[in-house]
Amino acid sequence: MTVAELVASFGAYYLNGGQGMQSLYQVLKVPFETESMFTPIYTDDTIWRAARASFNKVLQPFQRAFTPKQTGAFTPLEIRMFHVKGEVIEFPDDLEATWLGFLASSGLKRADWPIIRWMLENQFYPQLKQDLELDAIGRGKYVLPTPGVASDPIKSMDGIQTIINAQSADGRITPITMGEIPADDKGVVDYVEDFGDQIDKKYWSLPMDIGLSQSLARRYARGYREKYSKDVDFNAANGVRVQLTNLTLKPLASMNLQNDNTACNRIFCTPKNNMVLLKKKTVNTNLVEIQSVDRDVKVMTDFWLGAGFILPETVFTNDQK
Repeated sequence: MTVAELVASFGAYYLNGGQGMQSLYQVLKVPFETESMFTPIYTDDTIWRAARASFNKVLQPFQRAFTPKQTGAFTPLEIRMFHVKGEVIEFPDDLEATWLGFLASSGLKRADWPIIRWMLENQFYPQLKQDLELDAIGRGKYVLPTPGVASDPIKSMDGIQTIINAQSADGRITPITMGEIPADDKGVVDYVEDFGDQIDKKYWSLPMDIGLSQSLARRYARGYREKYSKDVDFNAANGVRVQLTNLTLKPLASMNLQNDNTACNRIFCTPKNNMVLLKKKTVNTNLVEIQSVDRDVKVMTDFWLGAGFILPETVFTNDQK
């Protein structure tokens, strides 16, 4: 922890002026909301494998001769889990002779000092969820870490955007040709409605969420209000529906940016049971191991996570990134 600015302003001493935890403020953290779009699968397998079973048309006009058609086929598929971790090291003694001295303690075991519990509840766990949402699950692209060097959250796992890009390159996902996102808000409404119309009609009756950036969702809502009705309540519990479809917009903080920090214009949908989140030891997102080493306190946790689509062929997406 860094307390240099605090010491420079308030002095290198503790003076009880009534300050306490209620005197500590911090900006809002983003929760791990994208997780709700997925169907969870709890497994010990670090690579989850299955197969797509397909079968050709069999109906044909009758004739006496036996004229069989080609039989079905099985296509392998797999979804990989990634081993991720979160860890920090703190030296609580830095706080004792500062304005933050109320977070210190007279006990010898630094792991029991109030600063550690406050840090876990108010910073570590919320930051871990935010890192998953803003960096990993949406725009993450796995990069093998350099031994002994701390890496970045965005390199922890392959996220939705990376997976869609890879499956599109492999021919498993066929993006719908849509062109660029319109510049005006009403045009965004037309764009999303056109996207819904171009989804395979076999899936029109299934309820699906359209994952998209928060900015695009807001533009859609404003354009919808301008195009159709001034009285639409976009705060309704059932979300923003796309008229005459079973589609609902799902604004996601994880889809706001691409891996290169530019705006993400990707929209996508698929049946919920096709979008899976593999989990192993994810209870550890709310648990840590605490180790006291000399007067330092180490805090660490780790778990496995992997996102993917069981049938990439049933993922519907536009051709924008």
